[in-house]
Amino acid sequence: MKTICFPWLWTCLFGCWLQACKTGQVINSTTLHITGDYCAPAAAYSHPASTPVSNTDSLLAAHKDMPPHEILMANATGTLALIQRLKTFVADSSVGGSMSRAEIRSQIHHRLLLATMEIAGVAAELDCEGERADQLARYLDNFNSKRNTRLTVASIIVGAITTIATVAIKNDGPQNAVAITGGLLSAGLGAMTINAARKKMTLTHERNVLHDIWYTPDTSAIYPSFTWYILTEKHFSNSGQFSLAVSIRKRWEKYDLGGPLSTSDEQLFFGSGGTYKADNLHTRASMLNELQSTVRSVNQDLQRFAQYLGTLE
Repeated sequence: MKTICFPWLWTCLFGCWLQACKTGQVINSTTLHITGDYCAPAAAYSHPASTPVSNTDSLLAAHKDMPPHEILMANATGTLALIQRLKTFVADSSVGGSMSRAEIRSQIHHRLLLATMEIAGVAAELDCEGERADQLARYLDNFNSKRNTRLTVASIIVGAITTIATVAIKNDGPQNAVAITGGLLSAGLGAMTINAARKKMTLTHERNVLHDIWYTPDTSAIYPSFTWYILTEKHFSNSGQFSLAVSIRKRWEKYDLGGPLSTSDEQLFFGSGGTYKADNLHTRASMLNELQSTVRSVNQDLQRFAQYLGTLE
């Protein structure tokens, strides 16, 4: 019995070691035909006819005839000068005055349409990036789940065979050796299931949409000027103390990242990418979805601005 059981147990141990090594390999995302610009727009965002004025305080002081929020939205959409022109024709009931008002309104509505489409385009890119990260995370989860299932089944089989062998063997020496070896092997298999994140994936970001939100540069190479102005102007936040971008970063640090990041993790999430575990990809997907929600909420500001414009007609 001793000569039969021990080779079998060592064979199982060797097989489990090979399985652990196999499931720990890193998957290259290029083998899955996933490019770095998969979700990027087909064409770069075009610059508007006017760029928002960055000196908000002077802007608010110069246009006290309008509510502060509407001044900022007019500045963001490039319609402030058009609104001032529209006001000069409000009391003009002549045909020329009516035609001028109609022409100015058309230009304002065109600018608002472009802003709405811009928000939709940015949100679509963020949604695509979030879905991609979540899909890759599920892809790794599937590998790790199968690995844990195999290890659990192997642990049960080893435990069952060990129990049968210890009952069948009458000699105390071999019986104890089989029981100890089988117990250690079963415990080892169980311990291997704790480290579930074995499969990893390399993913590079040629266009990392989280980068500018994290570092908040003065100008963005990713977000168009209207969206970037809304995200970085503190007056658009509820508190008025921090911009939407800064508020998003604070929430990421507290709820998604669990505190300050190491240099390697900062490079992974907000730099050019690297080797992701499934949990990292789930975290990236969550941050993208939260950012997308904030971008979509700008439609509320546009709606309020449109209602104000209606009072001028």
